[in-house]
Amino acid sequence: MITSGKNRQILALVIITATLAVAGAIALKAYRGMRAGPLLPSLPKNIDVSLQKIHYTETKGGMKKWDLVADKAEYDKVNELIRLAVIRFEVAGAGKAGELVLTADRGTYHTVSKNVDLVGNVVAKSASGMMFTTGQAAYAAARSMVHTADRVKFSDGSLTVEGRGMEFLVAEKKMKILQDVTAGFIPGAGKP
Repeated sequence: MITSGKNRQILALVIITATLAVAGAIALKAYRGMRAGPLLPSLPKNIDVSLQKIHYTETKGGMKKWDLVADKAEYDKVNELIRLAVIRFEVAGAGKAGELVLTADRGTYHTVSKNVDLVGNVVAKSASGMMFTTGQAAYAAARSMVHTADRVKFSDGSLTVEGRGMEFLVAEKKMKILQDVTAGFIPGAGKP
C-alpha cells in the first residue's frame, strides 16, 4: 500500500519532470530560432507584398507586348500600383527597328491601366541602333507610346536631335520632339 508520504514524493517527481520538459522545449525552440537567422524587417504599412528579382510579361492574343524586369518590386494594393527599382522594360516592336529596351533607376507599374512610369537615367535603345536618353518617361499602354516632358537626346545613325518633351509611338517608330528642337547630321556616322 502506498502511503501519503510516498504520494507526495511521486507527485513532486512528476511536477519536476514536467517543469524540466517544458523548460527544455522552450530552450530548444529559442536555440532553433537563433540558428534560423535574423527576422526580416516588416513591410511599410502601404506595401502588401515585396519581391526581389521580378520578371513580368504582358501578352495579348498569345503575342508578347512587353517584358518588365526589376531588381525589386513593392505592391501597393490600395493604390493599384507596383513600385520598382532598377528596371529593364522591353516593348515588343515590329519591322527593322525591332524591340525597344528602356532602362531606369526606378519606376511605377500601374496595375489597372498597365502604364509604366520610368524615373532616373532613362535610356532607350532599339535593335536598329536608335537611342534616346531623358530624366523620366512614361509608357502609355493603350497607345503603345513612350512620352516625356523632360529634356531628350535622340540619335539614330548620323542624325542627332535634342529638345524638350517627346512622344514616341513604338509600333510605328514615329518620334516627335515637342519644344526647343536642335538637330545635327554627321555624314558617315553610324555606318560600319
